[in-house]
Amino acid sequence: MIKAIVFDWAGTTIDYGSQAPIIAFQQAFESFGITVPTAEIRADLGLDKLDHVKKIMAKPDVQDKWREKHPNDSISQAVDQIYRRFQTEIVQVLAKTSQLKSGLVELVAYCQQRGIKYASTTGYTSEMLGHVIPLAAKQGYTPEINVTSDLTNGIGRPNPDMLLYAMDKMGVEGPHSVIKVGDTVNDILEGKAAHAITVGVVEGGNLIGLTEDEYNSLSIAKQNSLKNRAITILENAGADYVIDNLQDLINLISAIDTDQKYEPQPAPILLTPGPLTTSPVVKKQMLVDHGTWDDEYKADTQAVRQALLKLANVSSANYTAVLMQGSGTFAVESTIGTAVPKQSAVLMIAINGAYGQRMAQIADYLDIKHVDLNFREDEITDWHQIKRALDAHPEVTHFAIVHCETTTGILNPIETIIPKVHAKGITTIVDAMSSFGGVPIDVEKSEIDYLISSSNKCIQGVPGFGLVIARKAVIDETAGNARSLALDLYDQYKCFEDNDGKWRFTSPTHVVYAFLQALRELDAEGGVSGRNARYTQNEKMLRAGMIEIGYQPVIDEAVQSPIITSFKYPTADFDFRSLYEYLKQNGFIIYPGKVSNIDSFRIGNIGEVYSGDIEELLTLIKKHDVVKV
Repeated sequence: MIKAIVFDWAGTTIDYGSQAPIIAFQQAFESFGITVPTAEIRADLGLDKLDHVKKIMAKPDVQDKWREKHPNDSISQAVDQIYRRFQTEIVQVLAKTSQLKSGLVELVAYCQQRGIKYASTTGYTSEMLGHVIPLAAKQGYTPEINVTSDLTNGIGRPNPDMLLYAMDKMGVEGPHSVIKVGDTVNDILEGKAAHAITVGVVEGGNLIGLTEDEYNSLSIAKQNSLKNRAITILENAGADYVIDNLQDLINLISAIDTDQKYEPQPAPILLTPGPLTTSPVVKKQMLVDHGTWDDEYKADTQAVRQALLKLANVSSANYTAVLMQGSGTFAVESTIGTAVPKQSAVLMIAINGAYGQRMAQIADYLDIKHVDLNFREDEITDWHQIKRALDAHPEVTHFAIVHCETTTGILNPIETIIPKVHAKGITTIVDAMSSFGGVPIDVEKSEIDYLISSSNKCIQGVPGFGLVIARKAVIDETAGNARSLALDLYDQYKCFEDNDGKWRFTSPTHVVYAFLQALRELDAEGGVSGRNARYTQNEKMLRAGMIEIGYQPVIDEAVQSPIITSFKYPTADFDFRSLYEYLKQNGFIIYPGKVSNIDSFRIGNIGEVYSGDIEELLTLIKKHDVVKV
């Protein structure tokens, strides 16, 4: 049964077409001589307004305009000045745009009749919202509680904190009895993060962005075209339902409450470094069969390759993205087996965990000469030791390292090591299996020749292919190097390039379509930086909570990645299997440890996992009779 609804404001309950933020943002920027297109502003509506200003100011073209107009003021000063001006402008605009949208008064009456509570969350500040609340109240709309990021330590959408705060203040337990209603992608992401039922509103919303008169003047065909586009965007963001207007929500609530089959249950959450928990929309992409020779599929493959170059911060003139069937290890073996020539070549591997050891094992299988530089599993790889080893082995031509070693969760400092190795004329290979897409990596600036990852890691797709970001000038010299037909990275690369995205052998079509959706969701979350922020929040909450219960991390916080965290067994007689089975029965799957000399286990922080999930996990671990609290 639906117990509560949490509404957005602009574009959802008031301000048809979400005009106020657009007008205020444009006027704020224009007052400093900068014109920002409406489409650029609308792309991120729903964010906390200060975060929104920061995101616009992060665009290189906007920064260039600022420096041209205000050469004596820094970008951070620009953010402060423009945000202050926005606060002034929005107050003037809100008084003119706070008319309730059609159907809201009837929906409120329906909620009151059925005892359904209702609240709001917003990207506005408390001061801004203070101008709206009395205007809405005069028209018959008074939410029980109105939550801004001022009440959640500055944490706004797409994080779930504001929505969870509203639920707590309303005394509503269980997110599956709560509907989150909004008109932007960030509204849907907020609802998803809290595991609420998410409902997107199309008419009068941000994604159409027209005033009521403008919209009504359009032909029915044009209106339908705009609505279909908005529906697709909201569904791709993960909306459970999309409705035309607020009046439709009455019928939807009735249908949900009377449908005996509607019993939303949380799927098992994989707290592992991959495979990991994916979104429902990613999963849905695999329900349709596809042909590998189809031109549309080849075009989608090319789109994936281009998107990966963007994530890697490289130019298509200098780098290429090569997809390789199989798991991430297939891609690692393919890269090592193709990048290293069969004669006159030596590979050095910096090892501080199981996955560095795996690269050494691959080199053994392929009969590649290699020098292993071993570090402790709980220490980062160190440039000074690497330099001494390279000086002692001038024959080394290739160097390999793992970025995030998920044996422990340690994050190796590739950004300081790789450029120095590359400066010696050595080809560099980075296994970024568990970090790419979740930790910012500037591949071109860092002088990485090959970066390796896979579809089922931080981009949050499903298993099926590995991916390699390769410097063209380097991979172009590797014809004939490969020790394997199927894992010939050079031939795979040339096939993609020469045949418009055609894979050499049968490709994982369903996985590619799921990956495309995963890329859309990554972009909607704010790209790598946005996802990194969520993963980091997960890790910090997990670490602090586990320490409070009595579990100690294996590695120091200073070198901890946000990807996965290893914990020591708390006692000599600790029964990991008992904890594992208990958590599995309650919807969570964790990982055994891989550290060779410490009894430990691991908990992943990546995937479709949010702070609410971590909180629930910690509650379960406290209940499990292993550590006395």
